[in-house]
Amino acid sequence: MIKQAELVGDWSNTAGATMHVSDDHSLTASGIDHAVPDYKCSTSMTAGKWQFWVQDGSPHSFTASASATEGESFDVAANTGERRCDLKARVQHDDRGFNVCLVLDLDQTCTAEELLRKESTKTQ
Repeated sequence: MIKQAELVGDWSNTAGATMHVSDDHSLTASGIDHAVPDYKCSTSMTAGKWQFWVQDGSPHSFTASASATEGESFDVAANTGERRCDLKARVQHDDRGFNVCLVLDLDQTCTAEELLRKESTKTQ
């Protein structure tokens, strides 16, 4: 589980994808195809919005919530007018700290090169 304050900031991966997450729920990204190889929309996002996924009743029912302040995954809605431009993001934690796996479906996985890491915590 990641808190909103921990998610806010600049994220990138070694393949060239970058993402900026703001506390007002806006999101910008570039090089998305370097994080989601099968992404068919514009590789840059300048007007995205994000929301944490939260449990909605049953253990297997989740909904995106603009008021949630923490979560294990979040939804990214792109305002590009293109089809299927929304992304999902699964937040994980390992010995290097938090990482974000951007996907089209939360059942997908990321390679180590595709994982986004917060720039302030990346090893040099």
